[in-house]
Amino acid sequence: MDAVGSLELSWAQGYNGGRIGYIDKDVICYQAGSNVKFIAEDGAETVFNFKGNGVGPMAVHPTNKCFAFAEQCLNPKITVYVYPTFREAAVLQDGSKLEYRSLVFSHSEYLASLTGIPEFQLILWRYTDGTKLTSINIAPDPVTCVTFNPGNWRQICVSTEKSLTVWNTEQSNDKYVMLPQKIKLPAENASLNLEEDRDARDVPTRASTRMTRYTVELPKAAIAGLVGERAESLEEIQDTTPRVVPLSHTWSPSGDVFVGCKGGHILKVDGEMYKARLFYQPLPPASVPNSRATSATSRFNSQVDLTTVKKRTRYADEVRDMILEGGADCVSLHRKGLYVAGQDGIMRLIDLKSSEFKVVEQIPVGNPISSISFSPNYRHIAVATNKGTLHVHDVGAPPDSIKTLKNIHWGNIVGVSCLAGNEYCVSVREDGELQVWTIDKGLLISAVSVGVQAVCLACCPMVHVAAVGTVSGHVYYVDLTFPKKPRVVRAARLYQTPVTHLSYESDGKYLVAGSEDGNVIVVDGRASVNFRPIGYTSIPGDIQAIAMYSCNAVTRIVVTSNTSGNKRNGADTVLYFRISEEMMKDLRSHVNSLKYDFKDASITRMILRLPIPGYGAALTEENTFFTMGQMSKKLYQFSLPEEPPKKEEHLHFHMGKPNELFPEAEFESHQLPGGKLQLSPHGKWLASCGTDGAVQLRAMGTLDRMVVINPHDYHLGGVRIVAFAEDAQNVFTTGYDGVLCCYSWNFTSTGVGKAKSAMEAARARKTRLMQIQKDEDEVVRNFPEFSATSSSRPVSGEITQAEKERKAMEKAHESDEIYRTPTPSAPTDATWQQVQELESIKEEDNEYASVKQDLRVQIRDMRRTIQGMLKQNEDLPDIEKLGRHEFDLDIEEQNRLQAEADAEVNRVREEIEFENLAKIYLREMIKRECWDEMDVKGRAIQAFFTSLEVSNFPMRKRSAATEKQLQVVTTRRKIELADLAARKAELEVNQKPGLTTTDDETADMDEGEDGAKEKPSTTGSLDQKMRALYGGGSDLFYSQFDLHTRDQKVGQIVLLEDAIYRIKNTFNKEFDDVYQKKLSEITKIKDKNRRILKILEDLDLNEEVVKPELSMYEDPESLLTVEDHEVKVEKYLTAEQRKEQERREKEEEERRIRERGDNARERGLDMMMGGVLEIKKEDELKKDVPKPLFMSTKEPNDWTEDEQKLAKEYEKKVKDLQEEREKYRKQLETELRKLQGMIQDSMQGFDDTLTQLFMKKIKIMMVIYQEELKILRLRYSLLVEEEMETREKELNRLMEHKKSMKALTANALMESKKHVDAFKEQYDILNAEDKVMDKAFKREFNDVTAVQQDQLYRLFRKRPRIPRLKGFDTPAPSTADSSLPNPFADRPSTARQHAQAKSQLEAAIQDLDKISNLPEGVEESVWQRLCAYRREKIENDLLIKQKALILAEMDNFYKKRVDEDERLKNEIEGIFDTLNKLHEERIRFNLNLEVQLMLKQGQVEVDPTNFIHDYKDSALIHRTVVEELNSNIKQLGESKITSMMESKDFRKGIIQLEWEQKRMLMQMEDLQNKMKDIQFMKVTREIQLYLSNEDYEGKKSEEIGKLEQTILTQLKHHEKNVREKKRIIKDLGKTIKSRDSENSSMENDLAELNVTVNERRHIDEVNADRRSNTGTEKRYQEIVQRRKLVDLAKAQAQEVAVLRAEVERLRMRTFPALVQVEH
Repeated sequence: MDAVGSLELSWAQGYNGGRIGYIDKDVICYQAGSNVKFIAEDGAETVFNFKGNGVGPMAVHPTNKCFAFAEQCLNPKITVYVYPTFREAAVLQDGSKLEYRSLVFSHSEYLASLTGIPEFQLILWRYTDGTKLTSINIAPDPVTCVTFNPGNWRQICVSTEKSLTVWNTEQSNDKYVMLPQKIKLPAENASLNLEEDRDARDVPTRASTRMTRYTVELPKAAIAGLVGERAESLEEIQDTTPRVVPLSHTWSPSGDVFVGCKGGHILKVDGEMYKARLFYQPLPPASVPNSRATSATSRFNSQVDLTTVKKRTRYADEVRDMILEGGADCVSLHRKGLYVAGQDGIMRLIDLKSSEFKVVEQIPVGNPISSISFSPNYRHIAVATNKGTLHVHDVGAPPDSIKTLKNIHWGNIVGVSCLAGNEYCVSVREDGELQVWTIDKGLLISAVSVGVQAVCLACCPMVHVAAVGTVSGHVYYVDLTFPKKPRVVRAARLYQTPVTHLSYESDGKYLVAGSEDGNVIVVDGRASVNFRPIGYTSIPGDIQAIAMYSCNAVTRIVVTSNTSGNKRNGADTVLYFRISEEMMKDLRSHVNSLKYDFKDASITRMILRLPIPGYGAALTEENTFFTMGQMSKKLYQFSLPEEPPKKEEHLHFHMGKPNELFPEAEFESHQLPGGKLQLSPHGKWLASCGTDGAVQLRAMGTLDRMVVINPHDYHLGGVRIVAFAEDAQNVFTTGYDGVLCCYSWNFTSTGVGKAKSAMEAARARKTRLMQIQKDEDEVVRNFPEFSATSSSRPVSGEITQAEKERKAMEKAHESDEIYRTPTPSAPTDATWQQVQELESIKEEDNEYASVKQDLRVQIRDMRRTIQGMLKQNEDLPDIEKLGRHEFDLDIEEQNRLQAEADAEVNRVREEIEFENLAKIYLREMIKRECWDEMDVKGRAIQAFFTSLEVSNFPMRKRSAATEKQLQVVTTRRKIELADLAARKAELEVNQKPGLTTTDDETADMDEGEDGAKEKPSTTGSLDQKMRALYGGGSDLFYSQFDLHTRDQKVGQIVLLEDAIYRIKNTFNKEFDDVYQKKLSEITKIKDKNRRILKILEDLDLNEEVVKPELSMYEDPESLLTVEDHEVKVEKYLTAEQRKEQERREKEEEERRIRERGDNARERGLDMMMGGVLEIKKEDELKKDVPKPLFMSTKEPNDWTEDEQKLAKEYEKKVKDLQEEREKYRKQLETELRKLQGMIQDSMQGFDDTLTQLFMKKIKIMMVIYQEELKILRLRYSLLVEEEMETREKELNRLMEHKKSMKALTANALMESKKHVDAFKEQYDILNAEDKVMDKAFKREFNDVTAVQQDQLYRLFRKRPRIPRLKGFDTPAPSTADSSLPNPFADRPSTARQHAQAKSQLEAAIQDLDKISNLPEGVEESVWQRLCAYRREKIENDLLIKQKALILAEMDNFYKKRVDEDERLKNEIEGIFDTLNKLHEERIRFNLNLEVQLMLKQGQVEVDPTNFIHDYKDSALIHRTVVEELNSNIKQLGESKITSMMESKDFRKGIIQLEWEQKRMLMQMEDLQNKMKDIQFMKVTREIQLYLSNEDYEGKKSEEIGKLEQTILTQLKHHEKNVREKKRIIKDLGKTIKSRDSENSSMENDLAELNVTVNERRHIDEVNADRRSNTGTEKRYQEIVQRRKLVDLAKAQAQEVAVLRAEVERLRMRTFPALVQVEH
């Protein structure tokens, strides 16, 4: 096949929403599977097919028109291509062993790559020459985004979901180093960030004191016992604060980074401090619907202002400004602001210049945005969505002007086929979207959705129709007669399971469908018969592939299936049958029933077995069948039999052993299992596709030679479908990457002939089907458009078949008529097979109608007979009645129901048994752990009368290890004490001859220590005085002041635990004694109760008897035994247990019957002794005196004398009996009270004993708690020691690590120094050569005159203006063109600067070299020589400047290495100091012991209101100090009280005198006021009149009359004035009405005048443009300007005058005045 030619990619379509980028000013590129698509903004498309091994990440250079691709294989390479020539610019090798995760270009000549497993490195390349500059290890977390700083290529920002890191690159000539700067991500909640900042600022400090152990401060890692990397990552592990998740970021010109996060947050990272803060925080999702405001956050304060939010809830428009979760997935910077886009489908422009968060512009896109990219000139922005759409927006244009550049509806393609006519190909995606593409250019011309998830696709060669198989079992037929207007015209449900396979016959006569249920349905491919199904056959297993081949009006069909149940095992069975046109003429005779299942003989049905499981199927001429082996990597060729097997073989086959096929040939095939086969339309070429991503094409004559292409990556699943065009000139492929590829042939001279044969075959088929196609297309055009709602949805009012049958059965039973099953009807969503099955049932009903009627009559008679028998059974006695189940005639149903019930019972019983078994196991575990292993079982003793309860100490038996440890510690302690005593004795012997002063002090000190040992304040509750009381004392205890070493502390813990054990044992013994005492008391009480009950019975009293019993706490053994009365449910007995119980009951009943018979023993006892063996007094007293018979038969008057004597004796005996009874009663009552009192006393005595035991336990618990507190403190000190050891290990590890780093840094420093010195030497040589050139000028031009030589030297020294070359740290120019949209226009890349400088320099040199600059008299040859020499000099100068820059960078690099070395040195010194400090702390901790003191309550002066866990802020002082202080306080208090009493008495006298003085002063003031009132009282005329006139009252009444008359006159005058005013008001009202009418008429006139004025003004404005400009405006502006200048001059003159006056004033102050003063 390779001789035919090669396949070249023609076009590819598919976009998954990945990263996009501008590769040219108007060309966008993105990755489409294994290809790169280039789309211009005018719609032109180009595709580049990557030929590498596997497809990895891609990157696009923002300015240099190149892109890079990484392979995905072992030792992958990165290839850089140049656009648009697709020339291979560079190949980057040896960067990774397995994979690259990400690629990114800088704005200059550098490329960064991130590798995956196993290196996880960030690598920096110079892609222009393929040099690997440096690499650094990074964290293995998935990377979300990588970017270069556009203004400084030395900065790279890498973000993961958990971290954000900026890598700074340092350079020393050809050596590069990358250093990380990690940025802590802020919390999602802004308030938590404020708390973290506050915690960082407010570090709690604690005053250091050498009196406590709390000065030992250890890091958390040491406390956790971690060393190494785990210790360093502890803080991150413990950080549970939900933090933001970075997804994308962009740089600003100032070096800041804006980061878009997953939750909608936006961060701003300070480029200098490397600190991130929340630039924007979205509202929580739950509060969004209720809030109508944005969470506008300040650029300088990330805290949300709740007051502002509340104020903004009134504005509904601000809801659109909010960025919710997923709304900041993409960010990019523009000079206008920050563009943010995300999952909400809206691109927002945020103003960065405003002091508040402000959304300037919102651009709706409609789909979730996955990537945005600016064009090189920043005038266009490309927007990509994860739905496969691509948009372009002009920056600054209206939001609704966004242009859709591409919309191809992203999704996996599940079917591809070529439409009849060879102009279009059709594809369908998983969601049911059918798309039509042009074959020549791959343009999407139309699309339509079937509305259901699609599985497969097939296009009919006869009709312009596409059949789509769906998961619902429907086959949808799409009309493509007008490819630009596709429509769904038919839908037929063939299966209840998904339609997995569809295949048309080569001429389109048949459509074969397959599904998971194993049925293969053949459908008529003609539209004129409405795509009617013809019939079906079945195959065991899951269908894997379908292949057909037609020849001589016979269509051969092969179906492969898998019968193992695992589809991945491949097909192992082949169904082979034939369909001929002769069958179609009489189809009814070739099917078994109206179900249309083909007869095996009619279709020559054969089932064959494949010896090797395979994938795919292809059938060619001469019954040749091809399939691909599952694991053998081979293509196998089989020959199918012409005739079915013979009868015997056929029977043998039905027994489950079909014939096996054997391969005739095998050929090399795909490397991975799985794939499909496809035969070309002319039947000469065979194509195969596999999961290895390859497509192989073979010619039938040369199957061992093939053409291979790799259109799709095998990492994503490889190739899914391969299809041929109608003339086989194009090959279509699609994979699991969602990309549709079209390959076209590039034929060789040999292949041209074969291509012509394929085209001739296609042309012949087209001619043959032309008329049929025309007719069928016309039929399809007339089909109405399919509506899913009317055809597939059931009507709500329909009655189901089961409902019909139920109603019919109820009606038949009510009327006792014959029940007839209603005629079945197909449901609305029935499959074709179900419809055909119903038709078969109807035909069968019609055929056997009479037989069914007879059977119904017989069933009715039987029903009536059984109903009569049931009525008779109801009237029978209960003993004769039969059970309802006895009348069930269906014995099988009875047995089935009984079996189901038994199975359910067994299942429930099994579940219960398992539950019980689990509970029994749990019980045994608890019993073993909490009871069996306890040496002393836990129990309690309860008081009789109170709620007091005392429990013992449950104790386990000591283990052998514990006993051994105790023995070791005890022996060692005894040895220590013996050694100490021997030393002390030896010391005393040596000191006996004479004691010095020092010896006396030592002896006193020893005595003091001995005395201190006996004090309970230091020894606690286990001193010598308390040993006998508690039983836990020992002489082996260490003093609390001697516990310095670890062994001593461990030994002390063991001894204290032993003491606690002995104390508990001692108490348990006392507890057992008390417990036994209670048992004996209860036994005694029970004995007394028996007597009390007898007495109560004799006295016939009903009093409550005290019956003490042990509770379950006192008798815990009772909990382990379950009594029968404790079980409240009925006990379940098996059949055997029930029989045994009945037998025992029967034996017991027989025994009782035997006992109730004649018993000689009881009869003899009753006859001889009255039925008792002992005569008791109480029994005798119970007997009454027998009354004589005459007393009951005769009247007293009839008694005889003897009878009277007998009566008197009887009365006497009765009286005596009563007296005896009363005496005995009193005796019994006395005994009863005595017994009750004894019981009460004994119970009360026991309660008192229990109370004493309780009080003792309280004290013992106090002792135990004290000693346990000591143990806890000792264990805490041991823990602190372990933490210190861990800290020391970590510090030693850090020390070793820093030392190794220091060694590496020292080597790097030495190497850098060598490089700097070597480069400086080269630089000095260049400088020297440059000076030599300058000095050698005269020698070079010694052939000219001196004058000319001077002229030439001046021209030689003349230099063009060379642009200054910038280093990496050169700041950007302050003056920049703000009109350019590119925010980095004022910070171009270094490469661009060098290129611009070089071009400018070349232009300037060419200007200098022009012949016009030739001096007069100088020859042209000399001028050329001068120009060459000058050019050499200029280039040398330029080289020196470049070298100077490089040398400066190397010096800077060397200084940083020196700083790094110094830093490491300081860190090592710091670690060394920390180690020394830790050693000091450890020594101080071991010496500064913590002693537990036992003090009386009055000796603790600390406030006990709050629990105090330590007394570090308290002081321990001697009690004499307190007592002395108290005595001084008492003396001072008494003296103060005395002085206060004296002061009180003296002050009391003063207060009395002051009160007397105030009283007298007030009296004096009152008298003076009275005197003044009398003196200054005025005598008015009224008073004088009263004094002078005798008839004062008469005169007053006369004056009052006159005043009343005056008032009446005034009232009349007022009424007159009122009437006059009312008249005036009425006249004014009339005047107002007249004025109103006049005003209304004037308003009408005014409106008309306004119209007239406006018209004239409009006319004037129109004519104003035509009039010449008279310069009025200009003169006006000049006048205004002159006026302003005059005002400014006046103001300045005033200022000058003021300043002159000030100067004069200052001068006069400084110098003496010499002017004579005139008088």
